[in-house]
Amino acid sequence: MKIKTDFWLTVLAFASQDVFALDFLLEPDFSIKERYEDNLRLQEHPPRDNWITTVSPGLMLGYIAENNELKSNFKWNELIYHGESALDFSEKLGNISHQFKGERFKTDLSASYSEQSSLTTQLDETGSGDLRIQVPRFSKSISPNLTYSLSEKNSLQLGYSYSDVSFEKKTGGINNSLNFSDYTYEQFFATISHAYTERLSFNLSGSYSIYESSNETPGIFITSGLSQSSTTLNYQAGVQYLFDEKTQLAFSAGIRDTETESVQFRKVTSTGDIFSQSDFSRNTMGHVFSANFSRGTEWGSFGFNAGQQLNPASTGNQQTTTTFSARLFYNLSERLSTGINASYLQAEAVSTLNNSNISNNRTLTSYPQHSSGDGLTT
Repeated sequence: MKIKTDFWLTVLAFASQDVFALDFLLEPDFSIKERYEDNLRLQEHPPRDNWITTVSPGLMLGYIAENNELKSNFKWNELIYHGESALDFSEKLGNISHQFKGERFKTDLSASYSEQSSLTTQLDETGSGDLRIQVPRFSKSISPNLTYSLSEKNSLQLGYSYSDVSFEKKTGGINNSLNFSDYTYEQFFATISHAYTERLSFNLSGSYSIYESSNETPGIFITSGLSQSSTTLNYQAGVQYLFDEKTQLAFSAGIRDTETESVQFRKVTSTGDIFSQSDFSRNTMGHVFSANFSRGTEWGSFGFNAGQQLNPASTGNQQTTTTFSARLFYNLSERLSTGINASYLQAEAVSTLNNSNISNNRTLTSYPQHSSGDGLTT
């Protein structure tokens, strides 16, 4: 059950004879979720099932002004694994975003920080699919971008993003495997868009990204490790069409060119002296695409998504992920609705070793969700 309460505070600030108005936002949030898993770790013969309770208090703070707004969100997820308390975990998530709108330009700045469980993050596009153990995952990111209107029909967007992901390491533990490698990822991108008509628009985009990962497995006498660095150039062209106010289709496709270098080494644990090192390099090219269709109706809405992208991952290298998903929401009445989501993901590692390329197939289907108005969801 989820209960949400909104508080709106309006403050007027007077400076000389001008009036400057701000709408201050204060929105507390609280939810309790119960989940059942019959195969939490995706094992061939699972030893047990799990009931998982998630208690999530949260708070949104910010303001809305005439030409800019600021919003910050803070959430605490208390995960309780009944009958397996060793997996209990406290997740902390926070993010902040600011948007400014000028006469011909718009700026956006967002940043986030999170401490999460590997059991809830390793099945996404940047995960490794490794659910054997509980490992704390720490991530932080920042992303500024600028959109400028060149003319009535043309616009240019410039942006940058940086993310840093790390895992809590234990000497001699299983979480020192390559499935839990620390990494950083930064990307520079530019997109130019042209509105051909009110319904049809085109865009061209290019990006340059840098991925760096490292992992060491310390032993009593010998420490082994692997580091990898990759650079990628990405070019895409896209089209977007609005059939009507409730129906939209978007598609883009392009190519990527990735240069990867990696180093495997072994060193003396006590002194740090490296006595064995191997260097590898490889260049790969691949296709990227993204497709989205969504439609709203009187009885609800539905949509489809498909895509293939190169993403940073905690596997010690990047991976090409191919995703397909579908969603359906149906309005049973004005205050009651139900819905279901289904998604499929396939991941293939991109590394310097041909025999290290592996693929993971994962399927996830959500349970139907029922909601009634006034901020109450069950």
